[in-house]
Amino acid sequence: MTLIVDIAIIFAVAVATIVLSHRLRLPPIAGLLIAGVVAGPNGLRLVGATEEVEVLAEIGVVLLLFVIGMEFSLRGVLELRRPFLIGGTIQLFGTAAVIGIGSRMIGYSSGQAAFLGFVVALSSTAIVLTVLRERAELDSPHGRMVVGTLIYQDIAVVPLMLAVPLLAGGHTGEVGWGQALAMTGRIAAVGVLAYASYKWVVPWALYQIAKTRSREAFLLGVLVICIAIAGFTSSIGLSLALGAFLAGLIISESEYSHQAVGVIMPFRDAFTSLFFVSIGMLLDLSFVMENLGSIALLALGLLAVKPLVAGGAALALGSPLRSAALAGVALSQIGEFSLVLAEVGVHEGLLTHDTFQLILAVAVASMVLAPLAIAAGPRIADAVLRLPFPERLRNGVGAARYVSAHPYENHMVIVGFGVTGRNVAKAANRSELPYAALEISPESVREGRSAGCHVHYGDATQEAVLRHVNVERAKAVVVVIDDPAAARRVVELSRRLAPDSFIVVRSRYLKEVEPLHSLGADEVIADELEVSIEVFARVLGRFLVPREDIVSAIDEMRAGWREMARSLGSTGVAGHQIRVELPDLRTRTFRLSPHSPLAGRTIAASGLRAEQGVTVLAIQRGGVTLPNPVGATELRVGDVLFVIGPQDWEPTGVA
Repeated sequence: MTLIVDIAIIFAVAVATIVLSHRLRLPPIAGLLIAGVVAGPNGLRLVGATEEVEVLAEIGVVLLLFVIGMEFSLRGVLELRRPFLIGGTIQLFGTAAVIGIGSRMIGYSSGQAAFLGFVVALSSTAIVLTVLRERAELDSPHGRMVVGTLIYQDIAVVPLMLAVPLLAGGHTGEVGWGQALAMTGRIAAVGVLAYASYKWVVPWALYQIAKTRSREAFLLGVLVICIAIAGFTSSIGLSLALGAFLAGLIISESEYSHQAVGVIMPFRDAFTSLFFVSIGMLLDLSFVMENLGSIALLALGLLAVKPLVAGGAALALGSPLRSAALAGVALSQIGEFSLVLAEVGVHEGLLTHDTFQLILAVAVASMVLAPLAIAAGPRIADAVLRLPFPERLRNGVGAARYVSAHPYENHMVIVGFGVTGRNVAKAANRSELPYAALEISPESVREGRSAGCHVHYGDATQEAVLRHVNVERAKAVVVVIDDPAAARRVVELSRRLAPDSFIVVRSRYLKEVEPLHSLGADEVIADELEVSIEVFARVLGRFLVPREDIVSAIDEMRAGWREMARSLGSTGVAGHQIRVELPDLRTRTFRLSPHSPLAGRTIAASGLRAEQGVTVLAIQRGGVTLPNPVGATELRVGDVLFVIGPQDWEPTGVA
């Protein structure tokens, strides 16, 4: 009865802390860790059956690795093979080497130092993937790098767990060769079992169970497979977690994997929550207060070392400096599997209680800061780009360079050469329109150029790269990349370099429409809106609704969303959409800097019309467009002026 009451208390406190974490924009894992601290023996002591809770938490770890095994796809890894193999290897072993050397220098043994290096090298898959998914950056260049590295880390947890007894043997002074041979035999036995299960046993068993069409039987059957294989690995001296991962991997290659994930997921979430709560219960607040300075110093060191190594791994893959910086920031925290590994290290006598408390405190701090660091990633990347790095490093090391085949003029610049970018290029080819595409994936560049497309390698967030394809002479700029922050940067640069070009952007979410319009985009096509339109248009068509009614509904929906998303004032027209096509005249756009001589003056006193022959058509101020401003309108710092004047007029000296 005590255990049931304790679990109820744990879940109640967890719900409260998760709600609080959500309001503070912190990850749910942070809330679960805080719940453990509050309810545990070092907090309010609300839970008495701590040992029983730890048993349930171990079940959570087993189910977590089981689901990871089921979600693991060889095909998915092949698509990310370079970030997985090269990026993951450099990041994991590079970080482990740096941390290990530092740990050895301050007095830890070789085994302890190596173990600490690998513990710290792991990052939080749960937190990072959740934040990147919310920010629509999973398919961005740095997102693919991060995902490949996280998969590598998750798989590496299993052999790292197997290596703990060997490292512990080295720590205690034992030779360890006999242990190594014995472990090799055990692994071989597990391999034989896994192959037999994958080839014959599991497919036959799941088929027999699935024939019953009983959800209960399928759930219990999947659990039996997981427990049976995990129990076998545990009985021969290996970990339960290894068996659970292998069981998931075996099921993942069957046709029943998706159903298995679906039935296990609720149990995994509940038991995994208990794991994080149990970890929080282990945190000793008195130890934290006594060593607050050391914990803060280590956390800051962690936030410096891990991004540098992970960013270096991304640079080794040929990523531009900006993408490398974003990937490094995303992988800067200690992960949930670090805590699993650290607990194994304590059990094997490899880590002391104080060292575990130190790791735990730094891990909790880094997990809480992780979403904030990822959100600040674009600003950090921009700050890195302001440093005097070589141009070759900025644009990507070791990647192919392609020089323009001809001077582009009155052309289209396509930023991003994925599916949408390729289709735009094909349409331009069919219409015999000149275009130049920019892409930061060397493989996509090579494929495009082998197909005869005008594709150039380069990071379009860099002004020099945009100038390489003569963006200042482009008639249109098409931005179709899966990185919202990079898209905003490209739009801002393109509008500044090519004030008269037509800029159209593909965005995943409607929330991106307003920021992109305010930065200078003429049209923003949101996937959310267009997909919803396509869905209801097809449904209405199925119900034989007249085509003209469907078109009217589409127009009404687009108008409503556009008005809500842009929020650019009562006129509904953005300043950058002002275009005048007259001989010897053209429109210009410029922003008033704090040093502009026009700041603080009225339009009449500015001398723009009388002295330079330039007329102010509109002013954009704080996201609102002021059309047809009068002569008494005061010009302010930050105002974006839309003017018409002679073809050769430039805002030099007034901006």
